[in-house]
Amino acid sequence: MSRESGPIMTDAPDRDLASRCLSRAKTDVETWLALLEQGQLATIAPFGQMFVYQLKLQQKLDDRAFAIGELYRLYYRREDGEGTIPIPTDLLRGIV
Repeated sequence: MSRESGPIMTDAPDRDLASRCLSRAKTDVETWLALLEQGQLATIAPFGQMFVYQLKLQQKLDDRAFAIGELYRLYYRREDGEGTIPIPTDLLRGIV
């Protein structure tokens, strides 16, 4: 039997964790970039400031999909997600 390569989420807790982390990443990136555009970088928590700074260094401030993906991976690892980080393609639709 042939399987497609790439991450597959078969365990419901992994899918729930991925969904929570992705939702949080979307919200945080949108909030942080909006505050940055308003000139309110100082109001963002230090972790958010460093994340925005890293995006700026990588010249990725305008790439919301990249930012959300990176933050999602960080959040997933922080939540003790193990193994290959699942990429829930159905959840990633509409990020751009």
